[in-house]
Amino acid sequence: MSERSRATYSKALHVLADLRRDPSLTLKKAARNREISARSLWKHIGAQLRQDRPRGRIRVTKSDRLRATLLVPSNKPDVWIPIPTKSSRERHKVGEWIAALNEAARGDFDRINRFPKRTVIAGVRLPTKPQKVQQILEAMESAENPFEQLYAMAGAA
Repeated sequence: MSERSRATYSKALHVLADLRRDPSLTLKKAARNREISARSLWKHIGAQLRQDRPRGRIRVTKSDRLRATLLVPSNKPDVWIPIPTKSSRERHKVGEWIAALNEAARGDFDRINRFPKRTVIAGVRLPTKPQKVQQILEAMESAENPFEQLYAMAGAA
């Protein structure tokens, strides 16, 4: 897949997540928010879109089996671990861990302490022990390139 196609696929997955998070959001508005065309959405996530009747509202499925490679920070600066996920549930779990990690970076370890222990996705363990989390946070702080993208782009993984 080209870098442009990967970027479009990543946007489509973000639109799918947005639609699941906010049921009042329309497909058109979600696509506009992520700067992606409806045609590209139908191409990449069309199987996850449902329409009850002709001209009816388009809704998304509760979960999916779409594959995506997510990047998580390691305990070494500027080293990202690729995690090939197989479903929306796995992507959601990684996203929750990243959110807990970000809260821990601000000094609030409650969410990372509540995160399920020994969580493994695609053979990669998501650390929750305070020492490991602190190592990751220190590596992120000393990294030259800040962690911004959850989805892997072409050449990154």
